[in-house]
Amino acid sequence: MTTENTHTVDPNLLEQAKQLGGHQTELETLNEALKEYIRWRKQIEAIQHFGTVDFDPAFLAEMDRRSQAR
Repeated sequence: MTTENTHTVDPNLLEQAKQLGGHQTELETLNEALKEYIRWRKQIEAIQHFGTVDFDPAFLAEMDRRSQAR
């Protein structure tokens, strides 16, 4: 998806991210930064759900059996 928008990005942040990531272009840097941000936010969301999922006891027993068989 290509859109023609004009946004002001902090040039110092952009240059630091470009160097740290070893990116060739500003666009590559921004796209990678957005992907990383989305991944990070999804991880935070998943962490917030730790301890809130109830597993089926039969499933847990099967997983335990499989791990002991190794």
